[in-house]
Amino acid sequence: MTANNERTLTFNPDRTIQQTLSVLSGLGQILSTVKQSQPTKRTTQNTYTRQNRPKACNQSDPGNQTASRLKVNTSIPESSSSRHYSPGNQNSHLPKSGLVSDPVSSSSHQLVQGHQPGAVSKPDQIIKVKSSKKYSVKIERDRSKCYINGICETASGELLLTDRMNCRVKLLDRTYKVVAHCDLPGKPRSMCSIDSSLVAVTVHNEEVHFIRVTNDQLKEERILKLQHNCKGIAHHHGNLYITDGEALYNYTLDGRLVSKMYKDKSGKFIGNNYN
Repeated sequence: MTANNERTLTFNPDRTIQQTLSVLSGLGQILSTVKQSQPTKRTTQNTYTRQNRPKACNQSDPGNQTASRLKVNTSIPESSSSRHYSPGNQNSHLPKSGLVSDPVSSSSHQLVQGHQPGAVSKPDQIIKVKSSKKYSVKIERDRSKCYINGICETASGELLLTDRMNCRVKLLDRTYKVVAHCDLPGKPRSMCSIDSSLVAVTVHNEEVHFIRVTNDQLKEERILKLQHNCKGIAHHHGNLYITDGEALYNYTLDGRLVSKMYKDKSGKFIGNNYN
């Protein structure tokens, strides 16, 4: 009998190309070539005429850069048909303005704006803090020290904070003043944005509370009661991802369980640092 051997092909991509692309600001340069229909003989006559009038060159060209370049081209004649544009030598003819110019040749090259040569992005660029201020979020009803363990921003620029030790969600205006708060039945563990004014907060007692900001007030819309502990929570494209300390669950916004995505039995995965 003929043996049937099953063969499996696995493609392992080379990850070094990602490192190379991450430091590039573009894929190259686009050059626009403009050819001028000007006789070569007439150009040579203009060259000698400009050499015989150095004072005029000095007035129109500071530093006499054009006159010096014309002398070199006159002593070593070169026709326009024998000139080549070499990508490797493009920087030698580039002035600061980004133009490649040659007064003797009948063609000119202009660098299309939009890409600056040498402007390489730095993925490890250091972010420096210019200034910082401290604001108190404590209200009169707080009995414990404020412990902020979650923060979200609304579309109007207001901030929502979860105060773990006081079991509250607090709303801050643009001046970072507490203008409203919402009491929770337990300690909040994690918070995520659902839309521009709605957030979801996981509470210690296996619940997810949906709180909406309306006219500088906080209103609890609904509560999801789950069959497991609730720690970390995240929202993406209408899906909720909730951790219980050992497993990762995928839920819909109305509380239907889609799948149990991950289960860790080693005891090291906690999903959220707040137990």
